Amino acid sequence: MALTPVAATGAPADLDAAERAYRAFMIALGLDADHPTIVDTPRRVAQAGLDLFSGLHGDPIRALGGGEPIEGVYPGPVVVRDIPYSSVCEHHMLPFKGVVSVAYLPDRMLAGIGDFDAMIRVLAARPQMQERLADQIAQTVVDTIGARGVLVVLSAEQACMWARGERTVGSEAYSVSSRGVYDHDPVQRAEARSLIGLHG
Repeated sequence: MALTPVAATGAPADLDAAERAYRAFMIALGLDADHPTIVDTPRRVAQAGLDLFSGLHGDPIRALGGGEPIEGVYPGPVVVRDIPYSSVCEHHMLPFKGVVSVAYLPDRMLAGIGDFDAMIRVLAARPQMQERLADQIAQTVVDTIGARGVLVVLSAEQACMWARGERTVGSEAYSVSSRGVYDHDPVQRAEARSLIGLHG
């Protein structure tokens, strides 16, 4: 399964082209695109797309900030739990949502607690896969503050599951990504998992 992120073309968004394309899509599916209740839907979808994919032009490292220096080595992990997010699955362009928890073991820098939300919003506002999103969050923490270890646990309720196919309602998928000591030190990894609330 490829985890290569979807890249922006660099070209400015063309709302008129997006509107025309979605109107054609509706017609191709057999909808009356001129019906009064949906005649404005193509424009609404085009405008919603600007927000849904705004993260393509954002910088998650800048969103997390440069961090704050600390004296020596911080004695223990820092945990930020249950940060809500929503994103769009790139396979069917359907939404998924959940919460993200991050544990990291600082080296010489601490990240602002509120900045995690900003960083996750940038990464989530792109065509995504939940596994990639967890991995990108972990790597951004390492790249920004040089943490000695990072553990990310991400839950997702996928519309791909409940809105199509077998329509499986109520299921959640979890993705875990780690870096540094949480990759190779089982004792510290177990501590971080416990702090996040992930057992076993």
